[in-house]
Formats: sequence, C-alpha cells, structure tokens
Amino acid sequence: MSETLNEREPAHESEAVSLRKEDFIETFFRRGAEFATELISELQSLRRQTSQLQEENLELRHHLASDDAIRELLHKIEALESEKDHLRSNAASTKDQNQDFAAMYVAVEKELDALANLYFASYQIHSTLDPQTVLGTIEQLLAQLVGTSSFVIYLARQIEGERVFVPIHAYHCSPRQSRIRATDGPIGEAARDQVHSVVDPGSRKEEDPIACIPMVLGNETIGVIAIYSLFEQKNHFVDIDFELFKMLSLHGASAIVGSGLMAQAGSTEAGLRTYPSLPA
Repeated sequence: MSETLNEREPAHESEAVSLRKEDFIETFFRRGAEFATELISELQSLRRQTSQLQEENLELRHHLASDDAIRELLHKIEALESEKDHLRSNAASTKDQNQDFAAMYVAVEKELDALANLYFASYQIHSTLDPQTVLGTIEQLLAQLVGTSSFVIYLARQIEGERVFVPIHAYHCSPRQSRIRATDGPIGEAARDQVHSVVDPGSRKEEDPIACIPMVLGNETIGVIAIYSLFEQKNHFVDIDFELFKMLSLHGASAIVGSGLMAQAGSTEAGLRTYPSLPA
C-alpha cells in the first residue's frame, strides 16, 4: 500500500511540473503577444508621428519657399519703386527742360517779332519825304504797334526869341497847350533831358500826358510826342513799346526834318543840288 502511494506521489509531482510548464509557456506567449501588440501599436504610432512630421516638414518647406518668393517679390517691388522714382524724376526734369525750351522759344519768338516790328517801323517812317505822310506814318505806328488812342506831336519853334514847342499834329484829341517851354511840365522835361518818360499816375495832372517821347537829331531836341491815352484793351506799356519809343526818338526826328527840308527845296532834284559835284 505504501509502495503504491510512493509510486503515485512522483506521478502527481510530474503532472504538477507539467502544468507549471504549460502555465509558464502560456504566460510567456501571452506576454510575448502583449509585448508584440504593444510594439506594433508603438510602431504604428511612430509611423503616424513620422508621417505627421513629414507633412509638417513638407509644409514648412512650402512656407520657406513661399517666404523666399515673397522676399524676392519684395525685392523686385523695391527695385521697381526705385526705377519708378528715377523715371518720375527724369520725367519731371524733362518736363522742366521742355518748359524752359518752350519759354525760351516764346522769348525768342517775341524778340524776333519785336525786331520785325522795329524794322517795319523804321522802314515805313523813311519810305517817304512828304511831311504829312511822315506824320501819318508816325500816327499809324503809335496806334497799331503801341496801342495809343490819343497823342499830340509838338515841334520846336523860335517865337519872340524864345525856343518853345508848339502842336503840329493831334490824334483823337485837342492840344492842351499852344506853347510849351523847356521848363513846363513833363513835355518840357522830356525835351530838356532828351529821355523818353512815363508819367507817374500818382503825381500826374489831368492835362499831363501819360508818356513823352523826345525827338532828337544830333544834340538838338526838334520835337516831343506826348501820349495821352491807350486803347481800352491795353493797360500799360511793355518792353517793345520802349524800344519803339527809342526808334521814334531818332528816326522820327530825322524823317520829320528830312521831309521838311524836302518840302522847302520843292523837289528831289532841288534837294540833290545841295550836294556839290566833284571836279572832273
């Protein structure tokens, strides 16, 4: 009986060991499976993180590329703005130059026009030796080129041993004085000083002219042109008017004296006889 029990105990122990082995193996495989599952889960998580990082990296690359493009675009915009400012500056400079050239052209054109008027006036005033035609030419020049609406021409006379100036031609007005001495008002002053003048409106008397033009031949004042008014569309004298005054002062005097001497001589031939012929 005891032998039988002794024989059963080793068999029971063997079964227990076998069960423990099975439990160990089962536990080992279960833990291995769990560990593998965890590894797979972590691997999947790592893959997702890697994919997300790749996407973020790609997005960052796009951003960087976009930032580079923006920076390049900004540089281009700055360059274009600088070029635009340069072109605008050049355009403004060119515009100023064009305006200067235009102003210069207008000035030259005015100067040429003034010279043409002066040439025409001097030609007209010497184109005749008839006294009345000379006075009529002076009248036209003052009216058309200066814009004079009324004036009187005074010429020198010796009356009762005194040199005075008397009116010999009036245009759209009556002479204010029949005799003027060299000490009388603006007309006498212009005759005495032999300089054309414009009377100051503040000190001008009602009977005074607005401008006086002495006619001088050599060193002698032979007459004075007294201007009393201008046409309504003309408010004041301009530079070309004063040039015309100078021309009338010299050429008007010679034309009036020349035509007067011609009238006294009676004919061109009589006037030419004043020049003696040379001996053969």
